Amino acid sequence: MFTVYFNETLTASDPLWWGNWLFVMSILFFMGGTAGWILELFFRRFVSQKHWVNPGFLVGPIVPLYGFGNVILFIFSSLPWANWIPNAPLRYITVILVLTLAMTLIEYIAGLIFIKGLKIKLWDYSNRWGNIQGIICPIFSLAWGALGAGYFFFLYPPLLKLMGILFECIYPYLFTLGLLYGVLAVDVGYSFHIVAKVKKVISDAKLVVDWDRIKMSFSEHHKKLKERAPWLFAFAAETEEFKKMLVEYKENLVKEISAKLASRRSKKHNKDTKDTQ
Repeated sequence: MFTVYFNETLTASDPLWWGNWLFVMSILFFMGGTAGWILELFFRRFVSQKHWVNPGFLVGPIVPLYGFGNVILFIFSSLPWANWIPNAPLRYITVILVLTLAMTLIEYIAGLIFIKGLKIKLWDYSNRWGNIQGIICPIFSLAWGALGAGYFFFLYPPLLKLMGILFECIYPYLFTLGLLYGVLAVDVGYSFHIVAKVKKVISDAKLVVDWDRIKMSFSEHHKKLKERAPWLFAFAAETEEFKKMLVEYKENLVKEISAKLASRRSKKHNKDTKDTQ
């Protein structure tokens, strides 16, 4: 792996090789996470939410799902596919399928961790055809496939060259990278603190919080009071005001769930009535 542009005097048995490799992967994580944040930001603004919503679980401009995705795409694209599959068309099809499955799996694992572990829903495909637990669905797997194909053919070659250059001279960038990860660590701590505050108010273990909707709920609350809604720090509020906004969100959520259950019962009752006639 990386034999074209990376230092061939270093081998995987050399600790320095692994240190440089970890540095490169760390940069790829931040690059992918930031690019994903920008992509999700505009997707929410113009497609899904029609509003500016700070995407993802964290506050800063990074979505870890895309960071891990970038690392996985880079590693998989670096594998010696030409040695394994000499036939070019078959090789390309195989690579794209592998990248599609890899990204879909990452999305599923991430969604499962947040829903089952934290009772938080960062995205919801429940209304999409063929979805699995509302976490993954065919249409977005196809989108991952298109992204993977574009990555392999257009982004990976220049990225490999860039990472090869950085692999040779990591030391000038170590301080900046360390600073970025320090800020990320603070962001992670702050975000889990917000989760703890949310779960303290929404104590019902059966309720799963839609992270984007709760941000929108907070924003609407500020607009009702004719206040400027914080965009980046969507949960910024005094303690009592924070609790009040969460109670409002919980009440609306319970009403919505009750309405859905009543609608299902009504449809089932009507169906049973027709069957008995």
